[in-house]
Amino acid sequence: MDKIHRCEKCILTDQFAGVKIDSNGSCNYCNQFKPFEPYGESELLKIFKTAQNKNRIYDALVPLSGGKDSTYVLWLAVKKYGLRVLTYTYDNGFLSEHARQNIRSAVQTCEVDHVWVKHNEEMLYKLYRTTLKLSGEICGICGVGIERSMLKISEAYHIPLILLGHAPAEQNSFTSENIYDQTRIKAILKRDKSIGKSMTDRFLLYPELNYISSFLFTKMGRFGKKINILYYIDALSDKEIGDLLKKEMGWTEPRESEYTRHFDCLAEPFTNYIREKRFGFSRRIPQLSNMIRNCEINREEAFKIVGLDQQKMQPDDFSIVMEKLQLSKTDVENIGRIPVGVFSQESSWFNKVFALMRQILKKNAH
Repeated sequence: MDKIHRCEKCILTDQFAGVKIDSNGSCNYCNQFKPFEPYGESELLKIFKTAQNKNRIYDALVPLSGGKDSTYVLWLAVKKYGLRVLTYTYDNGFLSEHARQNIRSAVQTCEVDHVWVKHNEEMLYKLYRTTLKLSGEICGICGVGIERSMLKISEAYHIPLILLGHAPAEQNSFTSENIYDQTRIKAILKRDKSIGKSMTDRFLLYPELNYISSFLFTKMGRFGKKINILYYIDALSDKEIGDLLKKEMGWTEPRESEYTRHFDCLAEPFTNYIREKRFGFSRRIPQLSNMIRNCEINREEAFKIVGLDQQKMQPDDFSIVMEKLQLSKTDVENIGRIPVGVFSQESSWFNKVFALMRQILKKNAH
């Protein structure tokens, strides 16, 4: 077996697709690194002004998970920029009580309206179980559920903007599998004879939607325009955001780790465990490596966080997920062996074209 090489500046290894370690021990991501240049607050203010001029009941929709980034976006939207905001939370069936308390506190502090979205649990767990056992992941179902409900709410309330909390630190943290592709999801679910077309359509809400039609519907004003607000401003560091939210929003975080992205989901340790089994690494590694390059943490702190993650990624700790999805230990072992790229041939031609166009244009693609 080939020896695994790790970058001496960050914590990436050459197990990651596209990562190469040079003779000096540095990876290509570190060698090519340039600090992220925000698009500019002036551009963001123009977007907000255009939305406010529409004089709708709400200027923006903010998806709120109870985690750090989404709560920070809500604080920015309401407290800094004075937008009229509707928040909503997609209950994915694994929302932690910690996150629920943060949601309640944020909604109360900002005095905003809030909507809960929750699918029938039996249906949702069936979709999770099928995609997990056939494709090795469940985050695609959750992500599509979040995205479709935000589109539906923005459409129903005629909200011009959807403010998202994706952060530059999360770049390169996703796998090569296009898990959010609707054509792929349909192909997976079709393999389960107990999941009919009506159930799939009921979950998808817009069963014929693709990236191109979604883009056109947004341009036409049917859907709110998605804005990753953290790409426009000089955002605070992960720790600084946490300190601000604790002071201003009554926000709290788990004690076991200072790096708290995705603690809102009880299934996160399980999904990271499966990802490590299938890909050889978890999504946390590239996120922490990005933070090292941005001087938010040092390499030793990153290894400490990874070690704490490993303690929470033990098979005996997955009882909640295994019980809800009716999985045995043998199921988990088999899922961890599912080859990378399964169902890769099942993807939308429209989505491939749109992704290529975005890659060519690049600017403000987030």
